[in-house]
Amino acid sequence: MWIIIQRIPLTTTQRELNQFLNKQIIGKSWFSLSANPEIRLKTFSILRMTDRSSGKVECHGLAELESQKPEEETLQLLNGHKLRGQTIFVRKYYHRTSRSTLETKLANNAIPSEKNERRRPYLHIEMLKAKAGGGFSAKLF
Repeated sequence: MWIIIQRIPLTTTQRELNQFLNKQIIGKSWFSLSANPEIRLKTFSILRMTDRSSGKVECHGLAELESQKPEEETLQLLNGHKLRGQTIFVRKYYHRTSRSTLETKLANNAIPSEKNERRRPYLHIEMLKAKAGGGFSAKLF
């Protein structure tokens, strides 16, 4: 299951996001045993989004979880906690088609209306992924 951690503070580091996710998902019980062994964090990234028209910048976390619990229960485990003093909201993430595929569908009237599309057209997205050596790599969308 992929989740998106909405509107994390702009100065959040990969390490802080990792610690936050592990603390909330895995938790700790007696003798440092995992309180939720049926949930595992597989991968995570920070998405830095810049609106080219307004210059507004926002960050979101993107994570892949392996869970044997129901999705709603897993999401509730993360929702409403604070990261760097800011309340975090988590929801299931759905991968979308590329913009070119979307534009083709719109041109062919395969999608009823562009109003259903939530993507912002002037959004520049940069994905910051942690590297094994502790550095970062960036991928642009």
